[in-house]
Amino acid sequence: MGSDIYPDLYLQARRSQSSPMGTPKKGVQLKKMALLSFLIFLTATGCVSINSSSITGTGKGTSGQPIHVTVSGDPGILHLMAPKDLTTKANKELLSQCSSGHISNVQTQLSTRDFLGIVQIYKVRATAICQ
Repeated sequence: MGSDIYPDLYLQARRSQSSPMGTPKKGVQLKKMALLSFLIFLTATGCVSINSSSITGTGKGTSGQPIHVTVSGDPGILHLMAPKDLTTKANKELLSQCSSGHISNVQTQLSTRDFLGIVQIYKVRATAICQ
């Protein structure tokens, strides 16, 4: 119809509506950039952060063999649920490594690994002197 009368204008109008070969439209580029940004965000937030605290110090005059244990608890969710009896388990394992059953200078360290702010894994490291 109108393409017979003004073929150059018709072709020019068609070219402006579609993108040239090999070059995506701006909307497609924007979607790709948004997807790439989202993937980078997920990768960065999927990193593990470790928050830990410890009390250390050695008492004077302690002699004996040092013993070490590491105990992991059940995963927590949204920092609302923490594992129960984690230090009790660590103390029991320390005692199981000491043949005399007498330990001193017990030191503990609690570490929390946080995955995406949703799931936490708690770990207690304990050291003591078996006398």
